Amino acid sequence: MAEGPPKTTKSKMLSGAQKQNVNALIATKLRGYYDSIIEEGTPPHLLDLLEQLHNAETEAKSKK
Repeated sequence: MAEGPPKTTKSKMLSGAQKQNVNALIATKLRGYYDSIIEEGTPPHLLDLLEQLHNAETEAKSKK
């Protein structure tokens, strides 16, 4: 006997409006996390490493 697709209850199904609300909530949370990371800025030790890399590349180019 062939079985059909699994049965779902109404509580497991979301309407289109509910899905949009969930997506909007996720988007809001992600934007908040992203904004907080941007506000932190670049850590000083990383800026120092980038400056060292830039200086090394500049020196290597000047030796050519």
